[in-house]
Amino acid sequence: MSSILFFPISMTDETLLSRITRYHFLSGNKTEAETFRDLFGVAPFQLSIIPKQLENLAARLPGIKESNLAELLEINTTFPAYKPFIGLSKVPSKGMDQVLADVARVPRREGTMNSRAKICLACVQADLIESGYAYWHRAHHVPGVTACWRHGVELLQSCPNCSHPFYRKNKLLPGLTDDCGCGWNAVKPANRLLASNEEREYAIFVNDILQRNLPSVDYQVLAACYRRQAKKHGFFNGNLMGSAKLFTSIRDKFGDDIISKIDLAYAAGVRRQWIRLSTTRGQLDMPLARHLLISLHLFGSAEKFEKCLAEESLLVSSENPTVRLKEKALPESKKKAYQEKISIILEVKPGVGLDYLWANAYQATRWLNENDKDWLLSAITRDVKQKSSVESVVSDEDEKYANILKGGVENLYRITQKQVRVNISNMLALLPRKVSRERATQNSFPLVSEQLELHLESLWHFRLRRFIWTISEIARLKLPPNSSSLKLLTTVPHVARQALINHFEWDLDSMVKESIDGEMMLRNTGVSRQWEGPPGYDMPMGGNAYMEMIASK
Repeated sequence: MSSILFFPISMTDETLLSRITRYHFLSGNKTEAETFRDLFGVAPFQLSIIPKQLENLAARLPGIKESNLAELLEINTTFPAYKPFIGLSKVPSKGMDQVLADVARVPRREGTMNSRAKICLACVQADLIESGYAYWHRAHHVPGVTACWRHGVELLQSCPNCSHPFYRKNKLLPGLTDDCGCGWNAVKPANRLLASNEEREYAIFVNDILQRNLPSVDYQVLAACYRRQAKKHGFFNGNLMGSAKLFTSIRDKFGDDIISKIDLAYAAGVRRQWIRLSTTRGQLDMPLARHLLISLHLFGSAEKFEKCLAEESLLVSSENPTVRLKEKALPESKKKAYQEKISIILEVKPGVGLDYLWANAYQATRWLNENDKDWLLSAITRDVKQKSSVESVVSDEDEKYANILKGGVENLYRITQKQVRVNISNMLALLPRKVSRERATQNSFPLVSEQLELHLESLWHFRLRRFIWTISEIARLKLPPNSSSLKLLTTVPHVARQALINHFEWDLDSMVKESIDGEMMLRNTGVSRQWEGPPGYDMPMGGNAYMEMIASK
């Protein structure tokens, strides 16, 4: 991957999109497409909370990719504001793996709906005086923020004269000293509207959360903090947190108008169970702006909130240590048991390959493949070497069958109503006569085996194909893209649908207004047929009838 010669040093609290815009002007690139290719190696795309191609940029910057990625996330995105509220992944990890797991848990769609380009006119003036350059501030772009924490004035999202928006999809931001098409300029003296005290209080709290870069915590820790603090303020019913009392208190303090500015769902009239401690994917089921508003009301300051999280984490970690010791010891016992199981299979059926193990010892094979892959591969290789006797003779029909697979598999991948997963069984069904899986993946059919491995489809790619067909059907039938329509047309699990929408940052409401070419849409995703899915979603999923267990205390 090619590197870039320079990238502007970040200003204080500057957004990543602002840095990219400065790079565009300083590089002398004539088009925005050139800048996107320089920095990301792809065509222009939507730059939201955490751009999908951020790892590409980190790899092109001087230094170590992992360090660059961590720095970009920490100082140029709103990711630190999300961290205390997104919970922890079920799969424990460390270092950069933990960072990527946390990033995968950020609800991308929420940021797309809430965070447009916003400016404070007072900040534009102050930046020019203090830094010599006006730029876009990160603290202005956290969901729910409508005022500048520093100057207390209302933020602008469009030209006050002609309403031309500052943010345009797949476009870079305009220079803050440039004239609008109508002649308005952010540098020229203008009347600045002061925001309410409540809006500024919220903005100050959000900025403090950003600067502190709090660690991710388990949802149980966050929920316990909410309960404990709510009870201190008298918001309780018996031993339970009084959500209704807390909600009423927030409404009394901030008022419906202010809450509607901060929380889009509230503005749309969603008031029932506005405060809820139920969970989904290991995080409390509330948007970030609501979390921040509740935290501000309960704790009053980011410092007190941080202290409570630390104390509650300590309490949770000290509970029942013997159970955690057993849990830590469990993988070693699992490892031994699974290794013994695989060894027995290889002893009873010498010469079988990985495909046979997947089909006949799935759980053991999956665990060893994820946690002790070296042992698994060496055991299979050792068994093949020890297999004595006669070499298998290559079938005369190997090349013919391989060509049949090569041509026929493309039809299996077409996006149609009745799609099937392109697995070994369905590919072998294309052949004129039955060939067993064992023979097809061994020496009798080496070319066929190569085609099977090349075209094998992952589960997530299959889900993606089915969901794209569903979206195209909704557009064709002119149905609303809601849960009812989706359940009517697809059996892709709800969790998987949401994961795909968030990962690719699809706006279904806009997409279904025009006809959709499913094949083109699939190509535009840029994923391979062996795609492992969005990060953080390596979990079993049921169909539409399946409901994830909700934890509520």
